[in-house]
This record gives sequence, structure tokens and C-alpha cells, in this order.
Amino acid sequence: MNTPPDKPPPLVAIVDDEPDITTFLGLALEDAGYRVVTINDSASALALLRERRPDLVCLDLLMPEQMGSSLYLQIRQLEELRGVPVLILSGLGAQDHFQELLSRAGEVPLPTGYVDKPVETEAFLDTIRRVLADQGAFDAGGRS
Repeated sequence: MNTPPDKPPPLVAIVDDEPDITTFLGLALEDAGYRVVTINDSASALALLRERRPDLVCLDLLMPEQMGSSLYLQIRQLEELRGVPVLILSGLGAQDHFQELLSRAGEVPLPTGYVDKPVETEAFLDTIRRVLADQGAFDAGGRS
């Protein structure tokens, strides 16, 4: 990743209750040059996201304390996080289900994308690069 020397690489937050998944994805992202924050406790996730203000959030849907869909709605309601892209991580074929859920929630924008579990590393990294580049704040290799 080509990041200008005066700007840090993008920060990606991974919110998943399974430590093995956050460790696996976190290492893949760090190896690709990203900064990473992993969050395994969905109950404290919103506070940590507000504190760290990541450039991208990868959010699991099925978590014990708070469902990812509920956390997603909270993220979209907060002014400081509203514009942060969110990728949904799920092994449920979540796209159709999640869109139906959001249609009942009112005027909530759809997530930026979906990543199926089990996660294929290169496809995941390609999705991260594309999402950050599409945001206009980053080129294909880092911050612009």
C-alpha cells in the first residue's frame, strides 16, 4: 500500500464476537499495511468506534450481547460515524435478509457491502481496497 509519509494508513475496525476471526482478519489487514482495531465485545463496540473513528467498519451480524443489525442502526444514527463505510460479515447469505430488515427500519442507508464467511483473504482485502478507494478519500493504495 502506498501511503504518503505524512498520513497514517487507513484504520479498519473489525467487530466480531469470535476472537479467532478478528485475529485472522486483523493480521491479514496489518500485513496489507492497514491499521486495525479489533472489537470482540459488541456491547462496548459503539463507544470504541466513536473513540477510534475508523475509516471502515467490518461488522458481524450474529453476536451475543447485541446483534450486528442493531449496532449498524446505531452507527448510522451517530453524526460522527454516519459516513463511515460498513461491510457486513456473515455466513448467513446476509444481503437479502439485511436489506429486508433495514427496509423496516425507515430511511437507513444500506451497508457499503457484504463479505461472506468463511472469509477468503484476498477477496476480503480486494473489497477493503475497493471500498476505501470508492470513498474518494483514498486512492487504490492508501490515503490521497
